Amino acid sequence: MIVSFFSLVEADVILPLPKTFMFSPEDIALLKQAKAIILPPICKKYYYWFCKEIAPVFPSMDARFHFPGKAGSTFVFELAGVPYPPTKIFKGIEALKARMAKGEKLYPYPFVVKWQWGGGGAFVHLVENEKQLWEVLLRFKGYKKREPTFVMQPYVEHGQCDLRVVVIGSQFLTYWRCQEIKGEFRSNVSKGAKIYYHLDPELEQKAINLTKQICKKTGINLAAFDIIFSSHGKTPLFLEINYGFGLQGIGGYQQYKQILNKEVQRWVHQVIYGYFEEEEKCPK
Repeated sequence: MIVSFFSLVEADVILPLPKTFMFSPEDIALLKQAKAIILPPICKKYYYWFCKEIAPVFPSMDARFHFPGKAGSTFVFELAGVPYPPTKIFKGIEALKARMAKGEKLYPYPFVVKWQWGGGGAFVHLVENEKQLWEVLLRFKGYKKREPTFVMQPYVEHGQCDLRVVVIGSQFLTYWRCQEIKGEFRSNVSKGAKIYYHLDPELEQKAINLTKQICKKTGINLAAFDIIFSSHGKTPLFLEINYGFGLQGIGGYQQYKQILNKEVQRWVHQVIYGYFEEEEKCPK
């Protein structure tokens, strides 16, 4: 029996995640009969670890929970041996002040500052000077006092385009997000960026190969990776991992649902029977 808590995925039993903290006795009885469990890509870690003790779980969230947020993405990239921009991680403003007092230098302005959490580019800022830096950091302080972590990276000229590689099971789908609004450095669709396909197949394949390297190392099988290419070179630089991601660039809701169900079916055959069922390739 396959149990799914993810409404998009077909299964023998489809259940909502509990509204209370714990699964009900009835849900637990069903879970104990499951050969595989499907969870939504964004769920609480205690649901994931609990289900994983009972049966194999899709998607794999080990990396997400071991290395959370934007700071955590840096650890994943380092472990997988893929390139990423120079990165400084600070556990809050006081940690930054203490390190600067000991002589640590920041990157030359302008550089990028990112809060640990948040998507859509909402908490990513290009700071031009020290005044802007402290204004941004004070804003971060108000977002979530229990999680003051933020990340700094040098600004890399990249032609205002980034590449997104979306991993759905064994499928690796790519599209470019290009920002054409003057003065906006973020390439998020929510910030006005436009989506393009097949702008540079060679770079796309290079990024896919490195993304596969990450997935092999970590087990990640449902996520979107954001990558830039320096204007001065062809080396992919990984920026972050998104475990919840927009669907515009991969054909929308129905296309995603179709690919997801095919890939979950492949995964189920692999974990239960030890092989991948032969299927036609998912459309891109």
